[in-house]
Amino acid sequence: MMRDYKTEGIIIRVRDYNEADRIVTLFTRDYGKVQAIAKGCRKQKSRKRGVIQLFTYGEFALYRGRNLDTITQCEGKQSFGALREDLDRMAYGAYLAELLDGFLPSGEPHGEVFFLTLVCLHLLAVEDPELVTRAFETRIMDLLGYRPHLDGCVHCGRLLEGPKVAFSSRMGGGLCKSCAPQDGDSLVCALGTLNMLKQLSTWDIKRLRVLKLTGETKREIGEIMKAYIGHRLERKIKSAEFLETLTIMQNI
Repeated sequence: MMRDYKTEGIIIRVRDYNEADRIVTLFTRDYGKVQAIAKGCRKQKSRKRGVIQLFTYGEFALYRGRNLDTITQCEGKQSFGALREDLDRMAYGAYLAELLDGFLPSGEPHGEVFFLTLVCLHLLAVEDPELVTRAFETRIMDLLGYRPHLDGCVHCGRLLEGPKVAFSSRMGGGLCKSCAPQDGDSLVCALGTLNMLKQLSTWDIKRLRVLKLTGETKREIGEIMKAYIGHRLERKIKSAEFLETLTIMQNI
């Protein structure tokens, strides 16, 4: 195996290391998730300084190491600076990045998720970031094989009928009114919410602005996806908690 390689990648995590270096998590198109060190990138005159930042999409040349690869060269293609300049959009972007880091195993490429991430980072800068995030959540669950069962009741198989139904993260789908007690932690929601959740998983993501969701529908989808993703990851998403705090502060 060649130790030098080049690939396109998106920086989904960054942390300072020593006085001049940074350790980054790259989501690459060809090699999946990669852990690498960017030596000297924090120095004032370093050519890597402006590239080694969260969300940057670019070309990276790397050298394989035993524990960490080393970024030897990098050229930014898109910095997504608009996300870092807006607290709301940055928070949603950080949430997307944390989802990727949590769900993707190292060293396994996933071209569809890579393309989805690029599109959503572009959309986060110009569209409703909450709606873009809900679409990203539903689509990545689908692409990674975790699509919830929404075509009928996940317990009895009957057609879901409203106005109110439920969603069970543990059982992995919608529950009719009769079966909702099967999971005491299921979330009650409108039938229209589950229908929209299903639509989001197949909708042309570049045409999100066409969809008209009420604030209540977005809220219910957000609660469902938070519970479902938390169940799948078996841990809390720190950036999701920050988003909630940010929303509360804005509504005061």
